[in-house]
Amino acid sequence: MYDLVEWAAAQPWSDGNVGMVGISYFAGTQMEAAVERPPHLKAIMPIAGTFDLYESATHHGLVSSSFLTPFLAMIGMTSGHTNKLWRSKLIDAARRVLLVPAIHKKFETFNGEAAIAQLKVLLKLHHAPHPWDDLWRAIVAEHPVHDAWWEDRNILPLLEKIEIPVYLGCDWHNVPLHLPHTFKAFEKLTNSKFVKVAMMGEHGLAWPWESMHIETLAWFDQWLKGQDTGILEGPRFRYVLPEADGWRTMETWPPPEASFSHLALRADATLSDDEGEAGERTYMNLGAGLNRPRASETDPASFLAWDTPPLAHDLDVVGPIELQLDAISTAPDTAFIVVLQDIDAAGHPVDVTAGFLRAGLRKVDELASKPGAPVLPCLAFEAVPIGEKVRYRIPLVPNARRFKAGHKIRLYLTTDDQDDVKPALLLFRHASIGSNSLNTVLSSSRLLLPILPTIGGDK
Repeated sequence: MYDLVEWAAAQPWSDGNVGMVGISYFAGTQMEAAVERPPHLKAIMPIAGTFDLYESATHHGLVSSSFLTPFLAMIGMTSGHTNKLWRSKLIDAARRVLLVPAIHKKFETFNGEAAIAQLKVLLKLHHAPHPWDDLWRAIVAEHPVHDAWWEDRNILPLLEKIEIPVYLGCDWHNVPLHLPHTFKAFEKLTNSKFVKVAMMGEHGLAWPWESMHIETLAWFDQWLKGQDTGILEGPRFRYVLPEADGWRTMETWPPPEASFSHLALRADATLSDDEGEAGERTYMNLGAGLNRPRASETDPASFLAWDTPPLAHDLDVVGPIELQLDAISTAPDTAFIVVLQDIDAAGHPVDVTAGFLRAGLRKVDELASKPGAPVLPCLAFEAVPIGEKVRYRIPLVPNARRFKAGHKIRLYLTTDDQDDVKPALLLFRHASIGSNSLNTVLSSSRLLLPILPTIGGDK
């Protein structure tokens, strides 16, 4: 990437000022270039990027299989082709079809679910096994815990090297892939001369990427042409609050005015400030290969959910979210998949954010035990003590949403999301860890929600 930037700067059509822009894969490569500090790279705009392979390929020990497997197959297949394909009449014809207004408009709501569906088609096509199958095998089998191999594929510790301006951004819905990296990059870019962040709402980053193009031109006119475009004015962090109107701004993340509400996972399946009478609830997780055609009517449920009563007023949740789960398991290892949902007055759920944890990788740095503080990857597996209460810290991906009056907040908990009827944000599902267990959740568990103060004294 260093060589590519310097090559572009030396071309006769270049004035020597180079900028980089793009989303997803093309956001990650920008950061990779910037940490090498090529002298002619003046500014970057990595939107919806991934900067840590562990965070992208696994979620606290759970392999993100429905993304990882087709993605590596797609990269393997496409990398085997040269410009003979990409500059061919076939690709040109496809491009012209996609630009037909009626067809192009359909892409306004093209999102992660649609992308996953398209990627799965490519699984049937051949690709060269090296290095793509080697990488897949290393992720899912050779390195089950966060070791030096993973750290070699994490550029977050290198971001302090970046001194050029960086414009970050993402949409709130990209929970299982890009969203977590945005906040971590914002925290690590301590030496950049200017960092700006824009967080978008639903379909804010529909593909092909056509959002924020006014901001993009203003950003690069500022840093590459020396024009005062006004892009540097105002607070550094601006965001859409889903279900509210307009943009909001703040100088830092998370919002310092937010305070944590501690909601108990009550034994009566409700979320409340008051735990009520101490109790517990149990669900069952079954691995594959049990030769069982269907569940029995005597089986415990395969998931649990807790709802608040209908909200008496709008509630603005903005910031890091955490589940402090007290649970007892009958297996030496299990998993916890948590989904936070907004339930409207008709009972329809909307997935807001999610959190994940493999129980055997539960240990966290207690120095970072402040609610909402980053939970670092666990470096060693430790079996769950069977039949004993264990407290787990399960970080949900930070998010923002206005839960409207009359709606309910639901916390959904399961261990295996391979079942298509279970919620999975952007349809990203996880490889099962294969254990069979009964998991009992105690009412001493707490959901920590960052609540913004009300306006005008209303509650």
